[in-house]
Amino acid sequence: MKRGNPKKKPSGAHWKRRRKGEEEKLQENRGALLKYLGNPTPTTAQPESTASLPVAGENVSLLPVSSEPAATQSAGETLVPNTTTQSAARENVSLPVPSEPAATQSAGETLIPSTTTQSAARDATKAAAVDPADWPSMSDKVRTEFVSRGPYQAKPHFIFPKRQDGRSCHHQYFYRKLVNGERIKRSWLLYSQKNDSLYCFCCKLFSQKEYKLISAGLNDWKNCHQLLKTHENTPEHTKHMESWKELDFRLQKGQTIDRTEMALTDIERKRWREVVTRLVAIIQSLAERNMGLRGTCDTLNKPNNGNFLKEVELMAIFDPVMKEHVAKVKRGACPLIECIGERISVQMIEEIKKAKYYSIILDCTPDISHTEQLSVILRIFTMQEMPQVKEHFMGFLVAEESTSESLSSLILDRLQELNIPFEDCRGQSYDNGADMQGKNKGVQARLLELNPRALFVPCGAHTLNLVLADAAKSSLDATGYFGYLQKLF
Repeated sequence: MKRGNPKKKPSGAHWKRRRKGEEEKLQENRGALLKYLGNPTPTTAQPESTASLPVAGENVSLLPVSSEPAATQSAGETLVPNTTTQSAARENVSLPVPSEPAATQSAGETLIPSTTTQSAARDATKAAAVDPADWPSMSDKVRTEFVSRGPYQAKPHFIFPKRQDGRSCHHQYFYRKLVNGERIKRSWLLYSQKNDSLYCFCCKLFSQKEYKLISAGLNDWKNCHQLLKTHENTPEHTKHMESWKELDFRLQKGQTIDRTEMALTDIERKRWREVVTRLVAIIQSLAERNMGLRGTCDTLNKPNNGNFLKEVELMAIFDPVMKEHVAKVKRGACPLIECIGERISVQMIEEIKKAKYYSIILDCTPDISHTEQLSVILRIFTMQEMPQVKEHFMGFLVAEESTSESLSSLILDRLQELNIPFEDCRGQSYDNGADMQGKNKGVQARLLELNPRALFVPCGAHTLNLVLADAAKSSLDATGYFGYLQKLF
C-alpha cells in the first residue's frame, strides 16, 4: 500500500504572519468589554499614589491610597474599575483622626485623643486601622468609615517577605488578566503585613461567613492565582461588590440616611486636620533644632511640661484654632509624636534599602536605671545629585546580657524586624571590648561567620580613649587626680 505524502511543516514566515494576525486581532478587541459596559476608554492599571511625611499646610496620607473605582449605578458595572470618578475625600486622607463629632468633650481630653479617652464608637473604629488583620468588629459606623476611606494596598516597590520555603506574595496577584490580554486591577484585594496574607475588602465588610479571605487571610502562594480567580467569580463576592459600590456612591453624593450626622463628622474631621497640621509643624520645628519635646510632666500650663507643650501654649495665644482646642484639653499626651517617629523610621529604612550596602555602628551605654542599652546606627552612602554619607539612628535595644552571643542575636533580630538583609552589610564598628572585638567568640567574629564581607573596623574614639587611659596610668599624679574625680562624680 502506497503511503501518502507526509504533512508539510509550516515555514517560519508562515508562523510570523500567523502571530502578527493574532496580535492585530487582540489589538482590535482590546477594551471591547469596557466599551460594551459604557466606558469608551480602556482601563489600565493606574499607579498608586505614594505618601510622604505630612508637613504643615498639607493633607497627605501616611500610607498609599490606591486609585479605586467609584460606584456605578447598574449592578453589572460594579466589577469593572472606573478610575474617572474618584472620591476627593479618599485622596486626602491624612493622619489617623477621630471620625465622630465630639460635641461634648471633657476637661481631661488630650491633644490627640488616645484609645483610652475616646467614646465607645470612636474606640470601635480605632482610627480606621489600615492592616486588615487589626480591623475591629463590624458595625454600621465602622463599615461607613472604611468605605469612605477606601482600601489600602501595598506600594508598587514594596518587597514582600519570603517564607522558609522561598514562596512569597507578588504584586501580580493584585491584577486580573482578561481573555483579550488586558490587566485589570483587583481593587478589592488587601495585603496584611502583620499576617503576611491577603484579604477581600468588600467581603470582609459585608459578609457574615468565615473563610480565609475574611478571617485568617489567604497565604497559599502556590495556589493563590486559582483561589483568587475562583473567589472573584462567586455570586457572594459579586453581591458584596455591589453593596460596597452602592454605599460608596451614596457617600459621595451625600444620599445616606444619616447625612446630617455625616456632615457633622466631616466638620469635626476638618477641625482635627487643622489641629494635627499645627502640631506636626511644631514637632518639625523642634526636631530641626535637635531640641527635646517632653518635660517632667505632660500637663498644659505647667512650668516643666517641655518644649512641645510650651510651643502649643504659645501658638494658642495667637491662633484661634489652637486656642479653641487648648480650651478643651487638659493633658498634653500626644501619640502624634510616636506616629511621626514611626513614619520617619519607614523613610530611613527605604533609604537604606535603596542604598543597598550599609555598615553597623553599635555601642552599649547604661541609663539612669542601670539598664544596659545598645544603640544601633546604620551608615550608608547615598547616590544622589550630591553624594552623601549618612548615619541613621535606628533606636535603642535593651541588652539583658552583655555576652557576645546575646548581643549578636539582638542585632540580627533587629535587622530582621526592619526587613534589612544582613547579607548587604559591609562593615562593623564597635568598641575595643573583648565581647565586641574578640577574634574567636566576639560579636564581630560571630557576624563574620555569617557574612565574611562585613569587615570589622575598631572605633577610633574608643581606641584613643584607651591610649589616653594607659598614658594617664603611667603618672601617679594623674592616677590620683582622675581617681578623685571618679569618686566625686
